[in-house]
Order: sequence, then C-alpha cells, then structure tokens
Amino acid sequence: LSYPAMEESEAQKANMGISAHTDFEAFTLMHQDAPGLQFIPMSGEGWIDAPVRPGEFVVIVGDVLERFTNGVLKATPHRVVLTPHHRQSIIRFNAVAADTLIAPLPKFVDEDGGNPARYSPVTMRTHMETTMRNLEQGLGAWDDDEKVSLTATYNYTAP
Repeated sequence: LSYPAMEESEAQKANMGISAHTDFEAFTLMHQDAPGLQFIPMSGEGWIDAPVRPGEFVVIVGDVLERFTNGVLKATPHRVVLTPHHRQSIIRFNAVAADTLIAPLPKFVDEDGGNPARYSPVTMRTHMETTMRNLEQGLGAWDDDEKVSLTATYNYTAP
C-alpha cells in the first residue's frame, strides 16, 4: 500500500487515513517504511506509533485468534493516520479456510470452572461477510468508549 505525503494542514483536516478497527482474519503481518500505523497498547491507554524497523514485520492479532483463544489473545486495535511524509507498507492478511468453524478452542474454555465460551461459533465465511456488511452499513468496527472490537466480539447467536 502506498500513502502519499500530505501537507500538515491537509492531514489535520482529513483527520484519519483508516479509522480504528481490528482485522477480521487470524493475524496480519505488516511492514512499513515510515510512521503512520498506530496501535492501542494492551494497557488500553491512548494510541502509540507502531515501530518502523527495516527487515522486520509487525504481527497484528486478528479477530479469529481472539475468538479461538476465548479472549486470551485480544485482536489488536489499530488505525492509519495521515502523515506529511510518503509512506509505504506491506500487508499480508492470514485467515483460515472459509468453511472453518471459529469458536473458542477447548483448551480455553472450562464451563464447570467458571470460564465459559465468550464467543459464539461462526464460520470464517460468515464472519467475513457479516463484518463487511456491517461496515458498509456504517456500524463501525471499534467501540472507543468500551475499548472493544465490535467485529471480534460480534454475537452470531443474537436475534
């Protein structure tokens, strides 16, 4: 992906390149040649710049890993801010097959011990299609007040 340089005044008016979200796949590999990608750290406090390190990729946890691990791993909230400098990034999204059932794995669930499944089962295809449809309808992907991914935590059993 290539992000053109913008005048500082243009970047401030436009406000955001890509709004806050989590990736609906399992994980994403990302490399960037200049700052522009930001994360919310595990503390949940504010946005921080993703590292720019030649020859290294950043691993971004996606919705599928959050759901498989019953929330032990959290999907990484991130956004792209507009910058006054040109920026390029390499993105590799990694998912599972479309018919794979995504549900908390048994290792991460103990119904009798007080750790029930927190995520409804869904296929990869349905998760992807629902996420895209919800985004097209303007429902958003990140709840900034609750600090939670709306796509990772979507309830597929609700009416």
